[in-house]
Amino acid sequence: MKIDNTKLWMIALPLLFMTSSCEKFLAEEPETQYTADNFFVDKVTLDAGLVGMYSSAKDLFGVYTNTPLFMTELGTDEAMFKGSTGVRFNFDRYTFSINEGAVGEYWFRHYEIAARANVLIDAAQKVEAITEAQRNEVLGEARFIRAFVYFRLVQAFGELPIVAEPITGEFDYGLPRRPISEVYDFILEDLRFATGEGILTTAKTNNGHANHWAAKTLLGKVYLTMASAKEAAKVPGYAGIPQPSDELYTLAWETLKDVKDNSGAELLPVYGDVFKIENKNVNKESIFELQFSAVVPYGTQWTKEYGMIASGTINGNPAYHTNAMIGQCNLVYVPKFYTYYKPSLDAPDYDVRRLWNLTDSMVNVINNVPDSLTYIWGTAYSPDNYNQVVMGRCGVTKYRWGDSWRETSDYLYSNAPNNVIVLRFADVLLMFAEADYKKNGVISDEGLEAINQVRQRARGLGANGLPIPESETPGFLNYTASDIDMEEIMMERARELCFEFQRWFDLARTGMFEYFLEKTRSASFTTIVNTSTNFDPAKHYLFPIPQSQIDLSTNPEGFQQNPNY
Repeated sequence: MKIDNTKLWMIALPLLFMTSSCEKFLAEEPETQYTADNFFVDKVTLDAGLVGMYSSAKDLFGVYTNTPLFMTELGTDEAMFKGSTGVRFNFDRYTFSINEGAVGEYWFRHYEIAARANVLIDAAQKVEAITEAQRNEVLGEARFIRAFVYFRLVQAFGELPIVAEPITGEFDYGLPRRPISEVYDFILEDLRFATGEGILTTAKTNNGHANHWAAKTLLGKVYLTMASAKEAAKVPGYAGIPQPSDELYTLAWETLKDVKDNSGAELLPVYGDVFKIENKNVNKESIFELQFSAVVPYGTQWTKEYGMIASGTINGNPAYHTNAMIGQCNLVYVPKFYTYYKPSLDAPDYDVRRLWNLTDSMVNVINNVPDSLTYIWGTAYSPDNYNQVVMGRCGVTKYRWGDSWRETSDYLYSNAPNNVIVLRFADVLLMFAEADYKKNGVISDEGLEAINQVRQRARGLGANGLPIPESETPGFLNYTASDIDMEEIMMERARELCFEFQRWFDLARTGMFEYFLEKTRSASFTTIVNTSTNFDPAKHYLFPIPQSQIDLSTNPEGFQQNPNY
């Protein structure tokens, strides 16, 4: 069931829970028989609501008309769109307008998920046939998801209307946009409840449900975002947050330290194993994942926005339909991002993350079979020695259906079962190191140890199965305290977390958009592909409020457009 975007901001029909999950709850009965009061009667039906709530979040990462997927992935120093028209181009080059459909969809879909959470929160407090522990579990998960979507909304749009109750009658179009500080108070209230003792299980869940450590990781990320965005002062509304930045950095440090030391999460020995389909949910590094399934139509095609480019077809079909690593290459890496992994132009590839994440070649398909590779570079990396065709389609191989470009896949192009990893332990370590550095003004031994765990894993394993020591990777050594500043922290975050839907948020909260876009997307490589953007720091640290919502508001003084749109 879809929301009528032209008429409503956020509608919360209780039956939305029964139409979006992989299992059709009570599908044999007409939907209109049910309301929140007569459907939610026990733990089983509340669990059905939770599954529907989580399932609806997959719409944030679907690839279809006006998809919001591209809003926070493109237009950064990592990912770009090579073409010259369409929604991908608009977000990559910052040419979108106040009427951009995907901006509206970002708004609507996040509020739809929040509306489902509101219905569940209200229902869970009324159901009598459950224990208090069961009630708290439902409330904790629903409030975690509500906090998650409001967090993504406030970063994208700034001030927001807050809807904390189910909508049972006429929607109030006079709701004002609340100050950023109030939105964060709302988010923190939800997460403090979800992280309370005995609310959510501390055990790892392998079914897409959030646990205590997922809520605590998100809480740490919220504190870090509040601190850095207030310090950066690119969005004036963050000045209204009453706590000083150093206090917020300390709260982030304390929260993330607890996750680091006590969650039981750990880095996988092999970087690429984090992203393999066979390891989804069960690997110790993953803290929270949004679920996709191989059952049609509950998979995803966002992974195929990436991939290696192919020359040729397989049995008359585009090669990306069947090959494990080939994709459409709609989303490609910014050419100069390749150099983020290079200590120097002639250094070997010591960083296994580059080898896993970024293709440096194109697959040649001959007689329906992936046959050979054409490389970007010659025998050694050089910006003056490249294959222009391949460089113009710099593919991303982070999300694979197999290990080799020779493999084929059983999954449909439009229904791959890759989960979206929302929170993982490597991010915890990097956020902790950043909070440690900002809190102290210099990174401590504990902060260094955290970031160097990530650095060490990036060297990979030797033939003996043990981690390769830094003595074998000259030019790619462990960090020392003198190496650490915000530029290096952001570079390491890019190397580790690239294409995981984090970079836009990182650049926005730290106020470093201009710096990294100038570093990667100005004059460099313009003879290969135009990488320039129209990013305007006076406006693009926020997206525009959808014009349809401005038009619907009956409170023009309290619901104004973001600056310079």
